[in-house]
Amino acid sequence: MQPKLYAALAIALGLFVTSVPAEDPASMSAQLVSVPVLNADKELQLPADLDRWIHLGTMLGPQYADESFDARGPNLFHAALMEPTAYQAFLDTGEFADGTMFALRFYNALSELSIQKSGFVMGDLTLTEIHLKDSKRFPDGFNFYVFPPGTESATALPLPNDCVRCHTEHGAYDSVFAQFYPALRDKIPSSGHD
Repeated sequence: MQPKLYAALAIALGLFVTSVPAEDPASMSAQLVSVPVLNADKELQLPADLDRWIHLGTMLGPQYADESFDARGPNLFHAALMEPTAYQAFLDTGEFADGTMFALRFYNALSELSIQKSGFVMGDLTLTEIHLKDSKRFPDGFNFYVFPPGTESATALPLPNDCVRCHTEHGAYDSVFAQFYPALRDKIPSSGHD
């Protein structure tokens, strides 16, 4: 092939390659949220890397009913986490993509542990809940899976259920209690605040 023909071909290919529109980084990010693993029985597998998830916030003894807070026995710590690729997709798009998982982990509140003389520290894990967004499977977009300690898989809670209803009614953004978590609260669209 002649050198001029090579040059013409290279220029043509270069024009062709540069004329192909690049995929939107936000849509690429949302497509990466494919972490949830369901087995043949449609049970969600408990992710093994929860210790690497994004910490959204921790609450001590929250109540959603009209009950007074007992400072001497505040019940449980609630630690909220978000799967990292889903968090990045949210930062890129401002939305929770299908496949987004949140984990709420419940820990006993301990006092007078080691040299601690006042206040509370997190004790043993008592329960893990996974809040999964899957708009193809769940009419309201989300559902919950409950994992007692030692449980590796769980089925979705039967629908309808009180958890989905409460999150749908009171979640600040897309059925998520984003209003409680500093890592989300300031990043949700202003129209989404509750």
